[in-house]
Amino acid sequence: FTPFTVSVYPIQQEPGIWFASYMISEYRGGAERVVANVSMRHVTHGSEAKAKQAARNAGDGAVAHMGRQSFERHPTNLPTQCA
Repeated sequence: FTPFTVSVYPIQQEPGIWFASYMISEYRGGAERVVANVSMRHVTHGSEAKAKQAARNAGDGAVAHMGRQSFERHPTNLPTQCA
């Protein structure tokens, strides 16, 4: 389980040119807050699907990194096993 969610937004810069954008939100203590809103304008794609996949990959990678940092700060948040 992770408190982070990734929303992806492919943006059409002009016909046939797309770039990826993603937003990371964190849900904690009954509230959701945006922790990152990233536009990857430096890399363009020829289709909406490719831009969407690039945003998903980048966002998921950022969440994995943020999750590791959160775990290192709060090592008592260990997963529990059900018997």
